[in-house]
Amino acid sequence: MIRKHLATVVAATVLAGGLVGLSAGAAHAYPRVNKCGSAYDFKRSWDINDIHYVDAVVGFIDIYYNRGNGYNCAIARGNDAVVTGQHEIFVEIRRSRDGSWIQDGVGSNYTSYAGPVYAYGKGACIDFIGGLKYNEFSGSGDTGYSSVHGG
Repeated sequence: MIRKHLATVVAATVLAGGLVGLSAGAAHAYPRVNKCGSAYDFKRSWDINDIHYVDAVVGFIDIYYNRGNGYNCAIARGNDAVVTGQHEIFVEIRRSRDGSWIQDGVGSNYTSYAGPVYAYGKGACIDFIGGLKYNEFSGSGDTGYSSVHGG
């Protein structure tokens, strides 16, 4: 499995801002619940970090896979130790460097998670992005991963 953390995330998903005094405490996230469907198996969660304080985990991107149809599913959820109330949460997925992004939550006002979004990836890698804007000071976090083995 090859993983590369994207140094720069597509311009449409970059959010500006910061949060003073944010610490990287224990992650207490909205519980991981499979919203993809019963045929999808959980693969792994990836951190969403604050864009100014990289060690501060503000959320997670959960990836699921369906062996029967070859589709991957992604959900983004906030870390409730940092993120409370309604806020923008977004998630995007695609087959690596092939096709357009499938997204949910851009411009949203969600309280717990964004997604599910699906991309075919049998025998291929996937790219995914997740993020959130989480306070009145425009504090935000985002992250993206490319060439992750999907199925």
